[in-house]
Amino acid sequence: MPPLRKVNFCNFCGQQANFRCMRCKKTFYCSVVCQSEDWRAHRHICKASTPAPMNQGDASTPQRVYLRDLEMTTLAKGTEIQATVLELHSPSKFFLLAQSPEVLDALHQITTELQKTYSGCSSVTAYTPNLGEVCAVQFSHDLNWYRGLVQSMAADQKTASILYIDFGNEEDVPLNRIQPLATNIKRAPPCALRCCVARVVPPSDTWTGECCIVLRQAVTGKNLTVSVVGLLESDHVHAVDILLPFMGKQLSTFLIECGYALEEETNVKPTKQEINALENASLENFKRLSNGKDDNTWAQPPEPLTQALGDSFSVVVTHLQSPLDIICQKVENASVIQELQLKLREHCLQLPASQNFRPAPGTACCAQFSEDNQWYRAKVLAYSSEERVCVGYIDFGNSEEVDLACLRPLSTSLLALPMQAIPCALAGVQPVGESWSEACVLAMQSIVSNRILCVKIMGGREDKALVSLIDEASDPQANVAEVLISAGYAAPSTSCNQPAEQPTSPRLSEEPLVWSCAELPTDGQTVALLVSVVENPEEFYCRIHNPKDHEMLIELGAQLKQHCKADAPPFSPKAGEPCCAMFSGDGAWYRVMVKEVFEEHASVYYVDYGNNSWVLKSDLRAITPRLLKLPFQAVRCWLAGVLPRGLEWSKEALLWFQTLVDGRQLSARVLSVTDRGYGVELESNGQSVAATLISEQQGRSSTQAVQLSVPTPRETHQSHSQVQASNVTGASTKDAPAEEPAVAAPSAVDWKTVELPLNQTFEPCVAAVISPSLFYILSPSQVDVKKLQQLMMELATYCNSNQASYSSSAVQNKPAPAAACCTQFSADNNWYRAVVLEAEENEVSVIYADYGNTEKVPYSRIMPIPLHLLELPFQITRCALSGKEHFPAVWPVEVVELFKSLLSEGVLATVQSFDGSTNLLSVTLSTERGRGQLNAMILDGLQAQTRHLPSPTPTLKADHPNNSTSSTTPVAAPDQPQPASVTETYKGLESTTFTTSSPAMALGPTQTPQQKDKVGKLQTQLMVGQIITHVQIRI
Repeated sequence: MPPLRKVNFCNFCGQQANFRCMRCKKTFYCSVVCQSEDWRAHRHICKASTPAPMNQGDASTPQRVYLRDLEMTTLAKGTEIQATVLELHSPSKFFLLAQSPEVLDALHQITTELQKTYSGCSSVTAYTPNLGEVCAVQFSHDLNWYRGLVQSMAADQKTASILYIDFGNEEDVPLNRIQPLATNIKRAPPCALRCCVARVVPPSDTWTGECCIVLRQAVTGKNLTVSVVGLLESDHVHAVDILLPFMGKQLSTFLIECGYALEEETNVKPTKQEINALENASLENFKRLSNGKDDNTWAQPPEPLTQALGDSFSVVVTHLQSPLDIICQKVENASVIQELQLKLREHCLQLPASQNFRPAPGTACCAQFSEDNQWYRAKVLAYSSEERVCVGYIDFGNSEEVDLACLRPLSTSLLALPMQAIPCALAGVQPVGESWSEACVLAMQSIVSNRILCVKIMGGREDKALVSLIDEASDPQANVAEVLISAGYAAPSTSCNQPAEQPTSPRLSEEPLVWSCAELPTDGQTVALLVSVVENPEEFYCRIHNPKDHEMLIELGAQLKQHCKADAPPFSPKAGEPCCAMFSGDGAWYRVMVKEVFEEHASVYYVDYGNNSWVLKSDLRAITPRLLKLPFQAVRCWLAGVLPRGLEWSKEALLWFQTLVDGRQLSARVLSVTDRGYGVELESNGQSVAATLISEQQGRSSTQAVQLSVPTPRETHQSHSQVQASNVTGASTKDAPAEEPAVAAPSAVDWKTVELPLNQTFEPCVAAVISPSLFYILSPSQVDVKKLQQLMMELATYCNSNQASYSSSAVQNKPAPAAACCTQFSADNNWYRAVVLEAEENEVSVIYADYGNTEKVPYSRIMPIPLHLLELPFQITRCALSGKEHFPAVWPVEVVELFKSLLSEGVLATVQSFDGSTNLLSVTLSTERGRGQLNAMILDGLQAQTRHLPSPTPTLKADHPNNSTSSTTPVAAPDQPQPASVTETYKGLESTTFTTSSPAMALGPTQTPQQKDKVGKLQTQLMVGQIITHVQIRI
């Protein structure tokens, strides 16, 4: 027998009630009218109440717990607390632990209970959590259990991204270490309070790495005074400011003064470019998982209620953001809205959540409101992520972000009723300053909330009804506009009382159309290109990689959309003239050049991208001179130095070429200009594209005769150097000797280092130091484990088959410092890629290029390396201090030792430039050490040596390492080095100062007492100014 349904009655009229007060969630009403009438009495007992946890599922299935089921900590504005920063991602995302007995006791109780409940837990079948679910998760570092929020699931559904809600850290966890949260675990609020720094924004799109590192050093793990400035309701994030005790100023002030942040501008409308970027991001989030799913495109939002000028009726205000942004509902439609809500509830209770339902932006659906768990009609506004959707409630005017699982499809009958929310703007007022003050909005809310008002339509303004609001129940009657003006919250405005002007169609200019095209430099300089369209290596289209032009192109897209969607006179396209065309692939408008015109269609060329297509003449619009100011961005190119092996390019060759250029920033140099466009020499990731095609037997040199025969296995080993030789001499491939795979000569130093992103600030993990002119750091880029494992197999095969032929002549052919080679590791006798640090009489010091550890080995364990084994970038990166033009050819020992000592104590590095072979860095000391510039200190050290040490001293050559092994302790690496450990070590260093427990990374050379004395004196001379500055800051 089903349980009896509980019937609730209206607290004002006694009729059956299906609504309850949104604040206390205890008192029921049949309509908004009754709630408004009862407010004068109810307001004295109405107190906010936290929602009870939702009961999902039956006893046979685990009860899932979501973040909304937990109690949430809400700190009032102006509250000050003592707290410790647990985890800091950026100024916009960090986690605090309040240092109060209640919070610390709750954390202890939850952690203890979790260990008791899940100790010895071993699940045979992995539990599959839902997104947004709070689970018990076993932390990988200590294997203890903690509460974790499931943020996302891996594509293979084997791991989940977890946020530990009581500590603020994150990690990817296998599903077999995730269990449903037991009912005996207290539903306490997350102990880690998510916060952001109030009133600041990043200078660019994201916070810089330097800003985040400095901030971590300043606040992480310290007990600080935190002031609550506000609460971001959408994500329950507290906006706070933190007093920095060692500086005596607020954190927001410190960030602004250091140039790390800008002061947030309030009430600023986003630009068209920002809106366009947000729309594009939302569309990408929607499309990413939409294949084959119900996109709900048939369900368009219902029409709004129509109003006429002079209409007067009673309303209640359901949503208010400012006097010019008000949402009302007609009182006479209260019963209709109540009936609609009952139908929505019955409809949604019969529809379970469907993984196949993914409504497109702009469509209508049912959404479950987070505050009362009731269902309302909503419009999908945007996808903030793949699983989170921003919806607007079309009958009430408010909006929020919900999980995709909280949406249901609507039926046709539920869409028949017009939208009940009436957007309004208050007539006769304007802000006192540039924008509406917070005090004004609060005052108006107190005037209109829970009251029945009389509205009169005065005109129209930006798709809103321009209205007067009268509170007829007050004595005397109160005109809301007059009340705001008399209280000084608003200024009178006469222009607002005029009816809205009708938009007029833009008039096309009669000016002649003049256009230009982007050009590549032909004076031999290199330029960065991005390929947009590829036909084949002899015809492809590029855009110059220029951020300014890219921003102008995005802005142009918004201008084209606005121009083409306005009413325009009929347009007759002409061949050879530019115009605007709608691309069928995305429905957006682009600039095109008309190639041919037919009865209903036209052939066009998209001048900013390089593709061609047929379009309907009805999808063409005339263009204005203003839209032609930006030169056409697409540049036609052809690859110089290579031709197809046969009469045309093979499909495999086209695939190779596309793989080399697609989505990559290319370095190009123009060699010639013909009617086919620019003949360019291209480099992708430091490799010549033409040489790669030739070496992979996908093309031939332009000086080589056409070969129609199938290449022999020997020909597939043709080296880059042989290709270049054939380009100069004209020799064909079969004329070049190919007995052995091409290898780098023992003295070759031409391995390509990873080019670090310009202006990126990071905490470097230093692997080896030769001098300020040459040192190696571990690359922060992710290791491709599969590619590295495959390379190790190829390396082992090559070395084991050729070791005998090279061992006899190894000592005679000593490798040059900084040269790449193959080295047999002493701990496991396996072969690895390495770079020579120093070549001595009987042994050589090397650094293992993919792991960062060093050792000395005999020459019998060294072999030349084939060029094809250098294609995968090393994990070590070649670096030098910027300002190399001022550096000596020979470095004093004391300056080098000082440089090593300063690097070992934690620094920040910023990439200034890349000179073709080396990343040039600007290095800064940590905050605790005064943030001095290491580059300037080294130059000062050179000058000090010149003044105080006139006699000759032992020296190190800048380009020839000496005593290089002293910069790293020679320790055996693990039996089988794992590339992942390098990345994990680097990630660990990002959140701390420069310390490492890995023997392979230990710094600090062994010094004689005399060396220590000289270095100590020099370091004292250079650091005294930094120390004084640091002490002054602390005081």
